[in-house]
Amino acid sequence: MINVLGQLKVESYDKWKPAFDERSTMRKEAGSKEAILFRNSDDPNDVMILFKWDNKENAQKYLESESIKKLLKNIGVDIVKITYLDEAAKTI
Repeated sequence: MINVLGQLKVESYDKWKPAFDERSTMRKEAGSKEAILFRNSDDPNDVMILFKWDNKENAQKYLESESIKKLLKNIGVDIVKITYLDEAAKTI
């Protein structure tokens, strides 16, 4: 299992969110286990997504694919950064 943190700058959250939701089945088939969305409280079009993915290779294949990049560009989304994270510890 790998965690992936994606940071996006969206033109419009309301335009992007339905497109994100429509791809949930495709993400699941590609190995995604969960996605938690966050919005910057000072800029609601600054979005972060914390994914849990079955493995890094499947996450990279999906998230870095040309089809995803093209889709995001067409709906006014810039990928700021994608970070692949290995869990180091859990604490309270």
